Parts: sequence; structure tokens; C-alpha cells
Amino acid sequence: MFRGLVNRGRSEHAGPARVDGSSDVVVVGVGSAGSRIVSLLSMEPVLVDRFAYVTCDRDDLSGAREGSKLILESRVDQKLTPALVRGLALGSMERISDVVRGAATVFVVAGLGGATGSGLSPLVAAAARDAGATTVGVAVMPFEFENKMKFYAGTSLKRLREASKGVIVIDNDTLLRSAPEDSTLTDLYASANREAVNSLSSLLSRSSQTSVPVGLNKLLGTVLQSGYSILGVSSSGSVDKAEEALAGAVLSISKLAEAKDASRAVVMLRGDISISAGDVGLAVKRLGPMMSAESVDVEYGVNYSGTSQLQVSLLASGFTSTKYDEYDPLERILAGRSIDDEMEVALHGCLDRLPSCD
Repeated sequence: MFRGLVNRGRSEHAGPARVDGSSDVVVVGVGSAGSRIVSLLSMEPVLVDRFAYVTCDRDDLSGAREGSKLILESRVDQKLTPALVRGLALGSMERISDVVRGAATVFVVAGLGGATGSGLSPLVAAAARDAGATTVGVAVMPFEFENKMKFYAGTSLKRLREASKGVIVIDNDTLLRSAPEDSTLTDLYASANREAVNSLSSLLSRSSQTSVPVGLNKLLGTVLQSGYSILGVSSSGSVDKAEEALAGAVLSISKLAEAKDASRAVVMLRGDISISAGDVGLAVKRLGPMMSAESVDVEYGVNYSGTSQLQVSLLASGFTSTKYDEYDPLERILAGRSIDDEMEVALHGCLDRLPSCD
């Protein structure tokens, strides 16, 4: 059963809509993790005109604020898979298209590895692409210990890349440096989501007294490259915090791909007013040597709304392969070929209308 809850209100931080009533930048949270991240992001002063949510569970929207909310619900009480979720969405593509219609740029945020984010995020991205928007997927990958989620994460990441102009990959394990060792699983997820929001809000921040943003055009110029973009995050409160935090961010990227393959990068420093011009200059100057990529094109920005703990968010692009390629063994077996993947959906919704074989 499809149920659509539509609230087209605007965030208090939203920018002006265009004259025709459409929005320039839309961020869509898909599934549980995507909806929670976007709900938190909607509370930040970011370059976003409209927020929206697409999911299969009403509980995912419990903390969501203003925006379009679409819920796909199954009439069959069974464990969802990405294929089943795509089947649920098949008859609702027009409603999904309504969520992104009129946007110039769409960010599709989803946690991959589960059923809803893995199944729906490529469909939402494709709907945005077909509507003429510049589409960027933001894929939050599972923790290293979540082995059972890796196959779905790998296959969905490939689909999301095919449906988007660019993809930002965020590894959950790189977001947990600040989480206490005795954190519960719920605490880990909440901490990872908050770190993701801090980084994304810095990258998408508006110009203000507390922010010197990188700007949407420069951000898109970095992300819209061939291959993947990877977001590395690290923090430091030491005397050499700029150098140390930057080194940690580079290290987190090098665990996922060959850092030297980076062609473009955005460095965003988030902290308090103690961030100096020297800290910014050091980060920009040292990035290339740290990544062994001397020709990397670097953009930068500063956000002073943080704490004395300096956070460096490093978004690097140009990676043609990552460790996530190993998550999809079929990718290696098929060598780029596919097996009717556009038809891999579960059509259980119309099975009860088929004539009996008796």
C-alpha cells in the first residue's frame, strides 16, 4: 500500500524559491539513516531550499521537520529486501518524481546495506536525473562489523553511481573517532549521524559571520567528477590541531582508496574563533604532499560555529575504485556486464490479482 504524507512547508533556513515556485536545491533523506541525517541537517543554516523524505517506515519520520514525506508500506508482513522495496516503489514513481520536481540540484542521502536505503536511493536519484536535476548521491556505508550488510551496500552503491552525476561516499567507521569506547549500538549510530551532519552542514554552509563557505558551485565542481568522491573526517584539540586533523582525514580516505588518485578536493575546517588564517593555509598547503597528489586542485572554507576541537572535513574526488568494490563479488565476475538489473523487483502487490492456476 502506498501512503503519501505531503507537507510542502519550508525550513526556517531555506533560501528563496525561484519565481516559478520551484526550489534550487533539494535534499532527500531515504530510509532510516538518510531520514535521520536529513532531519538533523534541516536544523542547520545550509544552502538548501527544500528537504524531503522517502521511506518505508513511519518511525523514520518521527523527528523529521518540514518537507515532503512519502511512505511506501507493504501489505505483506515480511522482511524487506532491496528488490522487494523496488517492487513496492514501482507503482509510485510519479509520487517519487513529485518530491524532486522543479529542483536544479538534488542530494539523495541514504544509508546503504539495509533494505530501504539500498532499494530506494537509486530510484530517487534516477527520478531526479530524469526530471533534469543535477543529482548527487550521498552514500553512508555500513560499519566494518556489519558484514551481512556489505553485499547490498556494494550493489546499491553501483546503482546509485549509475543514476547520479556524482556520489559522495561516507564510511561510518571514519565518523566514530569521537565516540566513547563504551558506547551502545544506538549511541554509535547517533554519533555517526551527527558527525555526518556536521561535515555536510559545513560543506553546504551559507555565508555568515560564522562561516566562510566553499560555495555550491565549487562543491559541485569537486563532486561531479568521474568515479567517486570520498568524505574523510577527523578532529584534534592538540597544539598542532590543523596538521593532526588533516592527517587523520587523509588517513581515513587512504583506508578506502588510493589517496594519490585524488584530482580535486575540498577542505573544510570547523571549530571556534581560534581557527587562524595560518591553520587554513597549512591545511591547503599540506594536503597535496600528505595525499602524494601534488597536482590536486584544492578548494577550502571555514566554519566557526564549532568547538575548540578542530574538525577537518576532507572531500576528495576522482577515485575510480574503492574498497567497496569488494562488497559486490558479481562486479568482478561480470566485469561490467549486468543481469537484467532493471527488472530485479518484487511485484508481490499485484500477485493477488492474478488468476488461479487451479
